[in-house]
Amino acid sequence: MEERIQMSPNGTESRGQCLYNPRYLILLIYLIGFFGLLMTFHWFRSAFSQGLTTSLFWQNLIQFATFFALTFLLQRILLYCGWEVRRPWRYRLPFLASAGLGIGLWFFPQVSAGKWYHLTIMASTLGGALAGAFVVTAVDLGLAELNMPPSREVQEQVRQQHQEFFGEAIPEPLSKYYLDVFLAFLVLIVSAPIWMVIAFFIWWEDPGPIFFIKNSVGRCGINFLQLKFRSMIWNAERETGPVLAAKDDKRLLLIGKLLRKTALDELPQVINILRGEMSFVGPRPQRTILVNNYIKNLPQYALRHRVRPGLAGLAQVAGHYYVTPLQKLRYDRVYVRHIGLRFDLKILLCAFLIVFWFRWQKDWDGCLPAWLLEY
Repeated sequence: MEERIQMSPNGTESRGQCLYNPRYLILLIYLIGFFGLLMTFHWFRSAFSQGLTTSLFWQNLIQFATFFALTFLLQRILLYCGWEVRRPWRYRLPFLASAGLGIGLWFFPQVSAGKWYHLTIMASTLGGALAGAFVVTAVDLGLAELNMPPSREVQEQVRQQHQEFFGEAIPEPLSKYYLDVFLAFLVLIVSAPIWMVIAFFIWWEDPGPIFFIKNSVGRCGINFLQLKFRSMIWNAERETGPVLAAKDDKRLLLIGKLLRKTALDELPQVINILRGEMSFVGPRPQRTILVNNYIKNLPQYALRHRVRPGLAGLAQVAGHYYVTPLQKLRYDRVYVRHIGLRFDLKILLCAFLIVFWFRWQKDWDGCLPAWLLEY
């Protein structure tokens, strides 16, 4: 059989280019999977409608798995078709299509039959579509953004600088450790539903990683991975490099502004606390690459790392977010001298009042009442 030969625009031969292109082969596999999924789903719906199975658990599980796979396949088909779609809508459209189909299949048959299905079926449908959107985004872009990590040489240099300057870390009260573990477990359990809401709004505004990982300096100058909810656009430091966020930073997401104002972007750090890398109260952790620059001009900056870094710090309570490294060091050295359960509880109270009360007052000048700062 004679082989079909095609000519490319530049005059070279292309033998069955379309058929042998892996891109189209993968697209064909996804299309086959898509139609196979629809047929399987139709068969299960027929089985449920005919009463062959009445288990609500299996109905919910199949709904979740079906719309999870549907969202995943739709996104892959959209990607491999090569249509010119902006990156955010490349992930939003499959979710909207899958969720819309699920809502229609749940709502319209009930209107005509006058029989309402269990609400958990709808929850499973939307949950599956959303989980599929999260997974396909994580496959392409990652679940967490680790942006511009410091080199091994920089990490070791920072650790050695701390070792040479003050040697061993100071011991922390045992009551402080117990308070950290108890509060971390409590916050993790209570805030679990909030995590999903925050994750959705971050993903919807700018589809990409949900978390942001900072390489920060911990106790004794050791580098650790500090977890946060991503509050800026994806790959925000591509042009600027590692820098502190400005007060009116244009890279901030709309949801990011709310997260920062309520300090909810710091919520994932309860995992760092459970791992023993952070505490609820302590000097606020700084990025390793920035600390490396600070120590060159201010070697005493290493003294703030004699204890574990914390979610709330004296510098942020008594000062503000944009204090200079020298001012931050002064506050943190005061904290190290007074470290204890009573002092920690007072700083936590001040941090709570700032986030949930003073920060929302129009006439607040950024300073707490003097009686709250007595120690």
